[in-house]
This record gives sequence, structure tokens and C-alpha cells, in this order.
Amino acid sequence: MDLPERNPYKDVRSLVRGLQIIEALSEMGWAKVGDLSMAANIQRSSAYRLVNTLEQLGYVTRRADDGAVALTPKFAYLADALKDDDVVTQFAWPPLFELTKDVLWPCDFASLEGGRVLIRLSTHRISPMSIHRGMIGKERYLVRSALGVAILSAMAEEELESALSIIDRMGGPNADDIRDRGAIRRLLDGVRERGYAASAGQTETKISAIALPIRSPDGRVAGAVNIVFFRSVMTTGQAADRYLGRLRKCVEQVEQSLQDFAERKNIAAT
Repeated sequence: MDLPERNPYKDVRSLVRGLQIIEALSEMGWAKVGDLSMAANIQRSSAYRLVNTLEQLGYVTRRADDGAVALTPKFAYLADALKDDDVVTQFAWPPLFELTKDVLWPCDFASLEGGRVLIRLSTHRISPMSIHRGMIGKERYLVRSALGVAILSAMAEEELESALSIIDRMGGPNADDIRDRGAIRRLLDGVRERGYAASAGQTETKISAIALPIRSPDGRVAGAVNIVFFRSVMTTGQAADRYLGRLRKCVEQVEQSLQDFAERKNIAAT
């Protein structure tokens, strides 16, 4: 009989309770400590000690007239220290995991970094249909991959031209692929009209993919998500017929999480 896996480290209870206080305040806004202790399911005396500690550290402020407390903008500063790609990656994982559980095929999230399309998150390790494992950090072609084309298709004209100019100066295969700007724009117009990006054997001869872009709350492209499958099993059109709705739902969930996060940051900063 297998024994249950044990955590080799004990929880630091005061840290756990402090985080519960922070989470409760993020939901409640201004709150009396008594109400806060009930919401966080922490004894009132412990809640007072934790709130006082957080206040001394500058994470909580107290209202003089009624003693209610709230989070300070210090949390917004901490959130600003997170790189955008790191934030998107954290929010992308649960929907991406659920998407692979649903369709079984592996999925990736990638973003454009320094002119390169880099896979930041992948479910290849948990997909029964994958022949790859270590995909995180792998680079994909800009216009020969569904991920790269999806990212480009979501860019406004000024952002697109800026990105293409940087890639042009970098040289290499991606630069060669974007020499013909007219062909690039026709490719992107086709993606926008069709409603998704696709590639068939352009990255790996036996592999195809469909992809959609992810946009940040300010409307800029934050990356793209794909579904990867064998060319011998279906065409990209067939894959879109079967899976595009579920891929779109994954993107919507990530974008909603990014919107909620942005709104919480704005509230904390006021």
C-alpha cells in the first residue's frame, strides 16, 4: 500500500494566517478587525496582532475615525515588480491545463521577447498525445508557427511595424521570413478573417497547430496559446472545427484573470 506523501516542512502558521488576512482584505476593502477575523476564520486576538504587524510594515493602513483597516498601495508596487510575462504565465496555467485535459492534445503559451517567440508554458508533459517533454524555453519561428502568427495578428499597425523592424535588424531566419512586408500583411489579414492562426509542418514536418492571441487589459498582445496535433490525424481546418471554441474559452479565461488583476491593482493604488 502506498503511503501518503508528506510535506517535509511544517507550515508557518503565522504566515498562513497573515496571508489569509491579506486575501480577506483584498475582497472586503475597508473592514473592522472583528469582521475581518470572521471572514478569515481567525481568532479575534490573532487578527489584531496580525493586522498590527502588517500596519507596522506598511501593508495595512488604519482609519482613525472607526479603526477600520485596508491594504495600502504597497501591494500595487509589489505587483508592478512582476514582469508582465510572469503574470500572464501564472494566469494561463489553470485554463491551459484544463484545455489539455479536455482535448488531450498538448498546448503551449508563448510570448514575443526580444524579437523571439518563446514558449513560456506547456502541457506537453501531461498530454498523452505528446512526443515531446521539455518545451518551456524553446523558440518558435515568427511566421512559420501558429503561435508567432497569432501574436503578430493581434498587433496594431504601429506595434507590428516596430516589432518587424526589430526582427529585421536582428537577422536570421525570422528576418528572412519578413522581408516581403506585403506577404506578411496578406498572411495576417487571412488570419484575422479566418479567426485563428494555423501552421502545418512548418515547425516540425509531422506536427500542426492552431493558435489564438491573448490580449492584455490595455489591448496590447500578451502572447498566444495553441493546440498541437499530428498532421496525419487531422487538418488545421478540422482541428478548428473541433477545438476552436474550447481554445477561445481558454483565452477568454486568461484575459478575464488579467482584467481582474488589473482592477485589483487599480483599487489598491487608490
